Amino acid sequence: MKVAIVKTTISREKLIAGEFTPDKEEIIGYEEVDEEEFYRPLVQLLYPKIKKFLEEEKRNVVGIQTNKK
Repeated sequence: MKVAIVKTTISREKLIAGEFTPDKEEIIGYEEVDEEEFYRPLVQLLYPKIKKFLEEEKRNVVGIQTNKK
């Protein structure tokens, strides 16, 4: 998988104000990366959160069904 290498410029004033919207972006190249290695940190971050959310939703649905009977 190829990913873009992006050069981003943000003014000092924006940084001091806590605004991180780039003033300028420029693709300066591309790099070939292993897709599994690229996405692994994202999966490690999101999987536990998604799993917890689904478990909570499942408990809520079971609770609603139990209350109806």
